[in-house]
Amino acid sequence: MIDSHCHLNFHSLKSNFDDIIFNIKKNNITAILSINTNPNDFDDHLKLINNHKSIFISYGLHPDNINNETIFNKEDILFNCKNDKVIGIGETGLDFYHSIEFKRKQYEIFISHIEASIENELPIIIHQRNSENEIIDVLKSYLNKYKLSIVFHCFTGSKKLLNFCIDNGFYISLSGIITFKNAIDLRALIKNFDINYLLLETDSPFLAPVPMRG
Repeated sequence: MIDSHCHLNFHSLKSNFDDIIFNIKKNNITAILSINTNPNDFDDHLKLINNHKSIFISYGLHPDNINNETIFNKEDILFNCKNDKVIGIGETGLDFYHSIEFKRKQYEIFISHIEASIENELPIIIHQRNSENEIIDVLKSYLNKYKLSIVFHCFTGSKKLLNFCIDNGFYISLSGIITFKNAIDLRALIKNFDINYLLLETDSPFLAPVPMRG
C-alpha cells in the first residue's frame, strides 16, 4: 500500500520521525510521497527523507502560502526537480476558501507549476478549495495542446470535476474524509470510479480516518 500524500516534515511528524518510520514498516506501507508546500523548507525536507529508499518528495508551493510579494517561477521548479527523489510537482492549485485577496498571484503560480510539469513530465498534485470551476478552466486552456498528468489530492469534488478527471485520464486521491459520517455523497460519487486511477492518502498529520479522528 502506498501513501500518495503526507507531510513528513510537519512538526508533529518530524519530531517523532523514528516512530513514524517504525509504524510505516509495521503496517506494510511500501512507499510514501511526502508533499512539499513551501520552497523554503525543501532542502531540510529532502534531507529528512533522503536516506529512505521508499520515501519520495514533491516540490511546490501551496496556494495558502502565497501573497502578493511571493516570487516563484517555472525555472525554480525545474531546477529543484532534478533530484531523483522528486517525483511530483506541488502541491499547487487554487484556494479561495479563506480569502481571494491574492487570487491573481495564485493563478500566476499555479500556471508556473503546470508549465514546469509539461516541460519535465512530472505529475502535478492539485489542491482545490472553493475553486473547482476555476481550476477546470485553467487546465482546459492547456489540454488542447498538451497531455497533462494530474492528481486531484484529497478529492471532495463534484460530479462535474469527477467527469473531468475521467475524460482526461486524471487521478484522484482519497483521504480519511471518505470515512466521515457526513461523506455519504462522496462515497456514492466515487463508488464506480476506475480503481486504476484511484490513489490513497493520509494527508498526515491531517484528516485521520474514523475511528482515529482527533
